[in-house]
Amino acid sequence: MHAKNWFLPEDSTVPRHLGYERRDAAKLEARRIAAMTRLKRGESTSTVARALGVCIQSVQRWARSYRLHGNEGLRHLPKSGPRPKLAREKLIRLSGLLARGPVAHGFETPVWTSERIASLIWSRFRVRYSADHVKWLLRNMGWRWHEHTWLPPKPKNFRSQMAVGEHAVFPTFR
Repeated sequence: MHAKNWFLPEDSTVPRHLGYERRDAAKLEARRIAAMTRLKRGESTSTVARALGVCIQSVQRWARSYRLHGNEGLRHLPKSGPRPKLAREKLIRLSGLLARGPVAHGFETPVWTSERIASLIWSRFRVRYSADHVKWLLRNMGWRWHEHTWLPPKPKNFRSQMAVGEHAVFPTFR
């Protein structure tokens, strides 16, 4: 038995999930084109909106865009906003530099801090990042914060990297 949603009225229906992942441009574009096809057949905006699981205003906005620009008005737009300061290749290089450890880059202790990484990025790539942005950047690269230092991403399958018959030994903390 399903848990009762205490915040929804008894007669309300929850819109069904249509399988669209967040920001899946091709599927969202196909949904807009499907909406225009249904509108051309004479279906009402409310019927189309209900069938596609969107609000009426979205269907109206797509129809207006179609009237003004045709099929091009329904196409997905490239991402807006500025280009990243560090290209993907440089981020891969950064990951390799970080994997060598802070001592290899002239730091006295083996601890990666966001400030140290920001200074490494500046010295190697001549790009300035704040310590807060470095935290965001490293999390997106798969690194994690642990015990006052940044650690590289965990391997996807730990067991596959072990030799056959080898057992993992983990430290115990008391």
